Amino acid sequence: MTASTIDAGPVTLVLPPVASMVRVGRLTASSIASLSDMSVDDIDDIKIAVSEMITVLIQSGNRAAITLRFETTAEAFSVEASTPSGATNLGRNDLALATAVLDAVADEHQIASTDDRILLRIVKHLAPQASSAASS
Repeated sequence: MTASTIDAGPVTLVLPPVASMVRVGRLTASSIASLSDMSVDDIDDIKIAVSEMITVLIQSGNRAAITLRFETTAEAFSVEASTPSGATNLGRNDLALATAVLDAVADEHQIASTDDRILLRIVKHLAPQASSAASS
Protein backbone atom coordinates (compact mmCIF):
# COMPACT_ATOMS: atom_id res chain seq x y z
CA MET A 1 0.00 0.00 0.00
CA THR A 2 1.34 3.42 -0.83
CA ALA A 3 1.57 6.21 1.71
CA SER A 4 -0.84 8.29 -0.37
CA THR A 5 -3.49 5.56 -0.07
CA ILE A 6 -3.23 5.61 3.73
CA ASP A 7 -3.06 9.42 3.92
CA ALA A 8 -6.12 9.90 1.71
CA GLY A 9 -8.41 9.58 4.71
CA PRO A 10 -11.80 7.94 4.95
CA VAL A 11 -14.25 7.72 2.05
CA THR A 12 -17.95 8.24 2.75
CA LEU A 13 -20.77 6.93 0.57
CA VAL A 14 -24.45 7.70 1.16
CA LEU A 15 -26.99 5.32 -0.37
CA PRO A 16 -30.78 5.24 -0.49
CA PRO A 17 -32.24 2.32 1.51
CA VAL A 18 -32.97 0.23 -1.58
CA ALA A 19 -31.81 -3.37 -2.01
CA SER A 20 -30.42 -2.70 -5.50
CA MET A 21 -27.92 -0.29 -3.93
CA VAL A 22 -26.14 -3.18 -2.18
CA ARG A 23 -24.08 -3.73 -5.33
CA VAL A 24 -22.96 -0.08 -5.29
CA GLY A 25 -21.75 -0.51 -1.71
CA ARG A 26 -19.97 -3.77 -2.60
CA LEU A 27 -18.28 -2.24 -5.64
CA THR A 28 -17.12 0.79 -3.69
CA ALA A 29 -15.80 -1.40 -0.86
CA SER A 30 -13.89 -3.69 -3.21
CA SER A 31 -12.45 -0.75 -5.16
CA ILE A 32 -11.14 0.94 -2.03
CA ALA A 33 -9.90 -2.33 -0.50
CA SER A 34 -8.05 -3.18 -3.70
CA LEU A 35 -5.91 -0.06 -3.22
CA SER A 36 -4.30 -1.87 -0.30
CA ASP A 37 -2.36 -5.10 -0.53
CA MET A 38 -5.35 -7.24 0.46
CA SER A 39 -5.80 -10.68 -1.02
CA VAL A 40 -8.70 -11.43 -3.34
CA ASP A 41 -10.20 -13.63 -0.59
CA ASP A 42 -10.05 -10.75 1.91
CA ILE A 43 -11.70 -8.40 -0.58
CA ASP A 44 -14.43 -10.98 -1.16
CA ASP A 45 -14.95 -11.16 2.62
CA ILE A 46 -15.34 -7.38 2.74
CA LYS A 47 -17.91 -7.47 -0.06
CA ILE A 48 -19.91 -10.10 1.81
CA ALA A 49 -19.74 -8.05 5.02
CA VAL A 50 -20.86 -4.87 3.26
CA SER A 51 -23.80 -6.71 1.69
CA GLU A 52 -24.86 -7.98 5.10
CA MET A 53 -24.42 -4.57 6.74
CA ILE A 54 -26.54 -2.76 4.15
CA THR A 55 -29.22 -5.45 4.28
CA VAL A 56 -29.48 -5.20 8.07
CA LEU A 57 -29.75 -1.41 7.86
CA ILE A 58 -32.47 -1.58 5.21
CA GLN A 59 -34.43 -4.05 7.34
CA SER A 60 -33.85 -2.35 10.71
CA GLY A 61 -33.69 1.31 9.78
CA ASN A 62 -36.31 3.99 9.29
CA ARG A 63 -36.05 3.83 5.47
CA ALA A 64 -33.62 6.75 5.55
CA ALA A 65 -30.24 7.11 3.82
CA ILE A 66 -27.52 4.61 4.69
CA THR A 67 -24.07 6.04 5.31
CA LEU A 68 -20.99 3.90 4.66
CA ARG A 69 -17.55 5.03 5.79
CA PHE A 70 -14.50 3.17 4.46
CA GLU A 71 -11.06 3.65 5.96
CA THR A 72 -7.71 2.06 5.24
CA THR A 73 -4.75 2.31 7.58
CA ALA A 74 -1.41 0.52 7.51
CA GLU A 75 -2.90 -2.15 9.78
CA ALA A 76 -6.53 -2.59 8.72
CA PHE A 77 -9.44 -1.85 6.43
CA SER A 78 -12.64 -0.85 8.22
CA VAL A 79 -16.21 -0.14 7.22
CA GLU A 80 -18.81 1.63 9.33
CA ALA A 81 -22.43 1.63 8.21
CA SER A 82 -25.27 3.48 9.89
CA THR A 83 -28.79 4.74 9.37
CA PRO A 84 -31.45 6.44 11.49
CA SER A 85 -33.53 3.95 13.45
CA GLY A 86 -35.96 3.77 16.30
CA ALA A 87 -35.14 1.64 19.33
CA THR A 88 -33.75 -1.61 17.95
CA ASN A 89 -33.74 -4.91 19.75
CA LEU A 90 -30.29 -6.21 18.84
CA GLY A 91 -31.23 -9.71 19.93
CA ARG A 92 -33.69 -10.27 17.06
CA ASN A 93 -33.29 -13.36 14.90
CA ASP A 94 -32.44 -11.40 11.73
CA LEU A 95 -29.50 -9.86 13.56
CA ALA A 96 -28.37 -13.31 14.69
CA LEU A 97 -27.81 -14.28 11.05
CA ALA A 98 -25.95 -11.03 10.36
CA THR A 99 -23.76 -11.65 13.39
CA ALA A 100 -22.94 -15.16 12.18
CA VAL A 101 -21.99 -13.87 8.73
CA LEU A 102 -19.86 -11.04 10.13
CA ASP A 103 -18.15 -13.49 12.51
CA ALA A 104 -17.14 -15.56 9.49
CA VAL A 105 -15.80 -12.77 7.26
CA ALA A 106 -14.46 -10.02 9.55
CA ASP A 107 -11.63 -10.01 12.07
CA GLU A 108 -13.71 -7.72 14.29
CA HIS A 109 -17.29 -6.52 14.14
CA GLN A 110 -19.78 -4.56 16.19
CA ILE A 111 -23.52 -4.01 15.97
CA ALA A 112 -24.88 -1.24 18.16
CA SER A 113 -27.88 1.03 18.41
CA THR A 114 -28.82 4.21 20.15
CA ASP A 115 -32.24 5.78 20.46
CA ASP A 116 -31.94 7.18 16.95
CA ARG A 117 -29.32 5.19 14.95
CA ILE A 118 -28.14 1.69 14.25
CA LEU A 119 -24.42 1.24 13.56
CA LEU A 120 -22.46 -1.70 12.22
CA ARG A 121 -18.67 -1.79 12.00
CA ILE A 122 -16.27 -4.35 10.62
CA VAL A 123 -12.48 -4.51 10.59
CA LYS A 124 -10.33 -6.68 8.37
CA HIS A 125 -6.66 -6.68 9.41
CA LEU A 126 -4.10 -6.36 6.65
CA ALA A 127 -1.46 -9.06 6.41
CA PRO A 128 2.04 -7.81 7.26
CA GLN A 129 4.12 -7.08 4.22
CA ALA A 130 6.85 -9.58 3.34
CA SER A 131 9.43 -6.78 3.20
CA SER A 132 8.39 -5.58 6.66
CA ALA A 133 8.60 -9.08 8.08
CA ALA A 134 12.01 -9.66 6.51
CA SER A 135 13.43 -6.48 8.01
CA SER A 136 12.19 -7.34 11.53
